[in-house]
Amino acid sequence: MILDKKVRVFLATAEAGSFSRAARQLSLSQSVVSFHIKALEQELGVSLFRRQGRSISLTAEGKLLFGKGRKLAKEARRIEDAFSAQSEEIAQRIYLAGDALTCAFTLPWTLAAFRMDYPDVLFTYEHLDESELISRLVSGELDVGLVGHPVVHRKLATTPCFQDRIVLVGPTRSAPDSITIDQLREVPIIWATSDRGLELLLSRNLPEAGLQLKDLNVFMEVDGLPILKTFVRADVGMAFLPFLTVADEVRSGLLKIVDIPWLELERTNYLVYRKEKTPRQVVTALVEFVENRDWEAVLEAQGRGGL
Repeated sequence: MILDKKVRVFLATAEAGSFSRAARQLSLSQSVVSFHIKALEQELGVSLFRRQGRSISLTAEGKLLFGKGRKLAKEARRIEDAFSAQSEEIAQRIYLAGDALTCAFTLPWTLAAFRMDYPDVLFTYEHLDESELISRLVSGELDVGLVGHPVVHRKLATTPCFQDRIVLVGPTRSAPDSITIDQLREVPIIWATSDRGLELLLSRNLPEAGLQLKDLNVFMEVDGLPILKTFVRADVGMAFLPFLTVADEVRSGLLKIVDIPWLELERTNYLVYRKEKTPRQVVTALVEFVENRDWEAVLEAQGRGGL
């Protein structure tokens, strides 16, 4: 990208609210993120963050740089797009984002298949929450998003991709085969904070079974999928997760699906992108590839079509 890497790392850290979360989103180590922030602070001669234990907040100078940096990032993307016809690398780069649960076990396989037809394509990917994803799609900083619920915005279009079953999983050695709705009220739930679609689905479907989302015994919130599954395996609690994300653990006996009679949870996942008269050719190609993909065959090939 045209934008200086130190500034990009700073913007990601300010948006994420922590060095560790920014490191995960950028696929960098936390020490590398800290190095770039420190180098930028030394270069500018100011402190950009207040550090209080594991928490950080922007200083006055940090807030000023954040506002101007976001404008610089948008302008950098506009410049890249303007030269896309002359620069093969820029023309073949796609900026992607999505929530962790929707993307974890579908996006890698999709991009791998897409690159078989477009071997020169380059990808940049981030985990983002809903509001940030929509904002950056609208502004042009992102090309495509993958989310677990429909997005309504006059500047954005959505394409349904695949359906996924949401299941309640617990530790194999102690979880029951099934529970009733009344018993579900008492189950300690570990909540995945990174999936807005999951929250919307449960908010809509639980009342049909006589339960409100607020009635769940949510005692712990976790941002990362791998550590969440580890907590469940350790018998800390149970969790609602997409079947695609736990199929391997269920097959290998590390996790167990707990049936809840009268509660069926299935959702459609969507590709979201800007409505443009002339989108870059590679972005159009990816959207058409997703629209025409045989998702049932894909899931079967991954061994995730059902148990």
